[in-house]
Amino acid sequence: MKALVFNGPKDLRYEYFDDPKISQDRNLIIQVQKCSICGSDLHMYHGDRIGPYDYSKPMDHFCTGHETIGEVVEVGKGVTTHKVGDRVLVAGGSGCGKCKRCLRGEINLCEGNSRGQGSTAYGISPALNGGHAEYMEVPFADTGAAKIPDGVTDEQAILLTDALGTGYYGVKMANVKPGDSVAVIGQGPVGLMAAEAAMAVGASRVYGIDMQESRRNLTTKFGGIPLTPDEALERIMHDTNCIGVDAVIEAVGVGPTLKQAALMLRWGGSMSILGILQKGTEMPLQIMQGKCLRVHAGIAGIADLWDELIPLVQGGRIKGEGVFTHHFSLSEGAEAFRLFEAREDGVIKTMITP
Repeated sequence: MKALVFNGPKDLRYEYFDDPKISQDRNLIIQVQKCSICGSDLHMYHGDRIGPYDYSKPMDHFCTGHETIGEVVEVGKGVTTHKVGDRVLVAGGSGCGKCKRCLRGEINLCEGNSRGQGSTAYGISPALNGGHAEYMEVPFADTGAAKIPDGVTDEQAILLTDALGTGYYGVKMANVKPGDSVAVIGQGPVGLMAAEAAMAVGASRVYGIDMQESRRNLTTKFGGIPLTPDEALERIMHDTNCIGVDAVIEAVGVGPTLKQAALMLRWGGSMSILGILQKGTEMPLQIMQGKCLRVHAGIAGIADLWDELIPLVQGGRIKGEGVFTHHFSLSEGAEAFRLFEAREDGVIKTMITP
């Protein structure tokens, strides 16, 4: 098959790669119909780190991509919920598939992690090839994939594989309740989805903070308030009578935005950190402790959120409109990465078709 293959930082090539084969009875294979690029993929692209993987060092080549939908073309004999011909969306990662966490779809909490056999995202290492390819194997498909339901578009299905699930996870971990005020720092795809999800669960006011005008202004589509980083703290303190917001969802993952998040929270407020932190990232622990903040940093399990999220999408409470700004063929995948990394031409998110 042809695939987008990681050959090193900023060296992604559209080339031949071995066809996937069913390696376990509980797996299936899809023919990829649509896929996308996640902001976390840029750590790989830059030669940084994701978890244990250091992309500045040589490693075996692999297919990138963990946001994928497609048609089932082959099914292992242990798969019970999918059949050939089904169109499915695939959670962005997979775990050991055996522990009680994985069986509930909580792939991020896989108990195999402590044994070195735990969860990983697709397309970030040779351990699990990704969906920037013509075909992809889906491990433990009964929990890691779901049939695309009625009323869900292809664009929304792609968002449900990661960005929307991650954004919603941030909302849940920040304990956003009806009537709360919320600030979301970073209005890339995950931050936008977090802001829209916060509105969907009843937040009274949501601020979308980003340096790039085209990104932050998308917040207005669902009633959010766009702010630049320079004006955000002063505006929020003005609007809240110097109290601060109830919750902040940080979708960048760098020291300055973490400090900004802590400063704009009320005492006893909640912070959810979704940005992928790099080694040595500074945390404003003295502010967090002094203000008695509740802080959660984590990676979403995705599949365990579908039962809550899909009805919100089907009912029109979360739409994800305007997120996909550019479309590419898989053969143009390297250019899609370059454009996305450079934030050129108002790009928010790219849709790729094999």
